[in-house]
Amino acid sequence: MRFDLPALVRAPRLPVRGGNWLLLPFLIAAAALAALVVSDWSPWPMPSAMKLQPLPSAPLVPLVEPVRNLDVTPDRARRINALVPLAAVPNPAAKPFRFAGAAQDAAGAQACLAAAAYYEAGNDPLGQAAVIQVILNRARHPAFPHSICGVVLQGAERATGCQFSFTCDGSLKRRSPSPAALSLARATANLAMNGSVFAMAGNATHYHADYVVPQWSGAMDKLLAFHGHLFFRWRGPAGDARNFTGRYAGGESPGMLARFVAAAAPGQPDGSAVADDGAPSPAMSATATVPSGGVVRSDDWRGIYYAYFSPADYPGHFAVRAVEICASRKICSVYGWGAVAQVPVAVTEARPAQILFIYSKAPGRADMVQWDCQRMVRDNPRQCLPGTVSTQEKSLISTDSIPKK
Repeated sequence: MRFDLPALVRAPRLPVRGGNWLLLPFLIAAAALAALVVSDWSPWPMPSAMKLQPLPSAPLVPLVEPVRNLDVTPDRARRINALVPLAAVPNPAAKPFRFAGAAQDAAGAQACLAAAAYYEAGNDPLGQAAVIQVILNRARHPAFPHSICGVVLQGAERATGCQFSFTCDGSLKRRSPSPAALSLARATANLAMNGSVFAMAGNATHYHADYVVPQWSGAMDKLLAFHGHLFFRWRGPAGDARNFTGRYAGGESPGMLARFVAAAAPGQPDGSAVADDGAPSPAMSATATVPSGGVVRSDDWRGIYYAYFSPADYPGHFAVRAVEICASRKICSVYGWGAVAQVPVAVTEARPAQILFIYSKAPGRADMVQWDCQRMVRDNPRQCLPGTVSTQEKSLISTDSIPKK
């Protein structure tokens, strides 16, 4: 059997008579639209830089280029970023980082981590932990400096294009953290320097806010979308977990971030030392830098605040300070601990353990204030946290609950 190929591919002829003339303009318009689609034309302006060319993989030691973002609006950037799926690749947690260097280097490293945590993630403790994890990952990767401040300040000498935007966009001059905010950032840094890992970030070496589109994103595997930031690592061998083996080099030089170096505790050398086994030393605990009633961690969206209260302080001050913290909120909870080191890393809605004090308010009910009565003396047993009331106090509560005749 023979096929007439020209006849098979030849376009059929439409009889142009009568009502068929009415279809002709529509056929011409459809053909023109098809031609525009094929030529990648759009009625909306599209910068040429928008056409990112994804790289199949990055070399083992990629060149770290100055950061440049596409010239798009924040709304358009969010739409572009939302179209990029998470990479279907393993994303194991990074290995713990345990600082075991000199006290002076510890102080510098803490200052650089705390500054980056605050300026890149605000007062969001989990966001701060994610940012710090990226910094520690970079310090182990062969493409980056092997010191904490070296990573944070990379490219800071430029007017634009620095690796961490707050070091060259004027943020350091425009705003400064409050004492409570700085204490939170330092506490998050201390945890990371003593082995705390933000597992969800894996070995991410890059991140950006969801309202910008960096040109480097086309060469990256997208690993995580978290608290308004997107986290990436290089595609191919450069992003493999086996490539994160660099040794910490020390020689921290905070430079423009020197004002974030914590003051030494009384009797301690300058800086915040860490013991060889990774446990925080007294200078590292940061208790001296947080005043009684200071907020250590918070979730402003849900109105949950974790604070440090000195057990030696007057218990009534706990309640007064909690009311001040919650003054502008209708629903609010304040949890207090007697040591900064006891404050959990993650802020959750569940009641945490080891609390010394709790204050809670919500519409339609009286404010609740309770203390750990095994550590804080209270005259009213109803002001005691569950499980902290003595047998005698329990009998008083039981007697008071009996209806009087």
